[in-house]
Amino acid sequence: MVSERDRIVELSEYLSSLGVNINIGKNRARGHKGIFMRNGSEYRIDVSKSIDKNDCLSVMLHEFAHFVHYSYDKTLKSLDFAFGELSDELQEELIKITVQEVPKNFASNLFNIKQNLQSQIKNFSDEIRKFDKNFKLSCPDKKIEKEIPYPIKYLLKYDKVKFMNKIYDIENLDNDYDLSQEKKLYILIKSKQRALKRINSKINRINKYYNNPSELFARFVDFYYTNPEYTRTTAPVACARFRESNIDFFKKIDTIFS
Repeated sequence: MVSERDRIVELSEYLSSLGVNINIGKNRARGHKGIFMRNGSEYRIDVSKSIDKNDCLSVMLHEFAHFVHYSYDKTLKSLDFAFGELSDELQEELIKITVQEVPKNFASNLFNIKQNLQSQIKNFSDEIRKFDKNFKLSCPDKKIEKEIPYPIKYLLKYDKVKFMNKIYDIENLDNDYDLSQEKKLYILIKSKQRALKRINSKINRINKYYNNPSELFARFVDFYYTNPEYTRTTAPVACARFRESNIDFFKKIDTIFS
């Protein structure tokens, strides 16, 4: 039976035969598990020295898939070469595969933070409505903002500022500043809205990353070879299309994993 170490050696040799320089555990792959790069006519794959050794083969396959994708489509936007027309069913299968790679605790934590911020914003706005029943979250309240004095007013845009050698901090609203409860709540809402915007931006970046064609393909290839039973069950249409494509680059990979 072929060991994982033997497969790593064979895959490394195959990559080298294709003109790809492969570095395993020599650097941190620019902060990623692995990275595929092109510099002029040269290609390179780095596998980070910080990853678990059991992930090495998976990372190599992932980055090799990026190389294959780039070889067929320099824009990295089309997957026609591997799957033909990308139907809704096929797209859904690829997304199901790639979701397995999203760190569950990380994703859950982001959504928990988002829900907590939304809850706090709602609670603060409900409290303000006790003072002003017409208060709306959808637009700035010019009346409240006008009544907040400088330099405290800077906290409408920043959580912490330094003015005239004094620090003004959102965390000290209850202790240090002579403000009405309504104004304190309004400043807190602005702070929580900024935090919510940052979290939404992070979630959107993650969604964009995990759903872009190149990542969908790379994660499919990874699972197709390292977890074939799961992949056949989860993505039968994608597997059939991939086999039918008969891409030359993967013929050697098939023998390595046979």
